[in-house]
Amino acid sequence: MDESVEVDIRRDRVWRIVSTTVGILGAVVAKRLIRAAYRAVQGDEPVSAFDPTSDRFSWLNAFVWALAAGIGLVVAKMVGDRLAALGWKAATGTLPPPVR
Repeated sequence: MDESVEVDIRRDRVWRIVSTTVGILGAVVAKRLIRAAYRAVQGDEPVSAFDPTSDRFSWLNAFVWALAAGIGLVVAKMVGDRLAALGWKAATGTLPPPVR
């Protein structure tokens, strides 16, 4: 196998590990931020949006929670991807493999 192909394969694998790790961390942070924002607005712990047996369940809360969670996770993914790409470029001096 050509040496440059082996280097590209290694770079792709390392990038996948880096981007996945940043993505997982971003999701954890986003979940905590979304819960904190909910508590700040509602003043209590979030109700499980998918527990229709709860006395505190309402379709409006379920919709708002789903909307906030969706927006929060998409923003977290975008920020995480950008930070991972910037970190990769700072560490290697090149763009990450999929961005080329």
